[in-house]
Amino acid sequence: MRELSIFMVAVIVLTVGVRYSYQVYKKQISPALSTWLIFLTGVLLSFATYIVAEDKDFQSGILNTADVFTVSIIVFSIVIFGNISVTFKTFEKKYLIGASGIILFWVLSKNSFTSNLLVQIIMVIGYFPTIQNLIKEKRNTESFSAWILVLLAGIIALYPAINGGNLLAVIYASRNISMAGILLGLMFFYHYRIKTNN
Repeated sequence: MRELSIFMVAVIVLTVGVRYSYQVYKKQISPALSTWLIFLTGVLLSFATYIVAEDKDFQSGILNTADVFTVSIIVFSIVIFGNISVTFKTFEKKYLIGASGIILFWVLSKNSFTSNLLVQIIMVIGYFPTIQNLIKEKRNTESFSAWILVLLAGIIALYPAINGGNLLAVIYASRNISMAGILLGLMFFYHYRIKTNN
């Protein structure tokens, strides 16, 4: 069961990345490279602190591991097929400063566990622009299928994390579930609110 859940998480997360990259290739979406560089910074820093703190337990932390590959694929697809101009917004600059602060803390303290927890906090903060955009637009601007898959991957990833007794992997998956759940809740709210008003 553990091996199956690990495999399912990897497939689901990589499917999201391939689908998103295909949409970039077909010019159906034009995501900002700066946004995805921010995401990549978060998942890479989370992954780096995780593998040191948890002695390279890739299986329990499959969600973080798969996220590294998926976000990297998306960044490369934007660089090759999309808009490669990079302009960091004020929020993104603050995010990068926060990430730099965590790296400095990690280097000075050698405390990978606490550093990973700090990364999870800035990754939660990283969702704020998307949440703010939904509230500002008062309509759904996100993909239901992508976020449902993200939520599903998080739920399945809890099994190997809990089964492996890996607290950081449990926190990573729980953060994923919580934030994807909040986004989906807002998406459904605005989607059905518009339908009801029409």
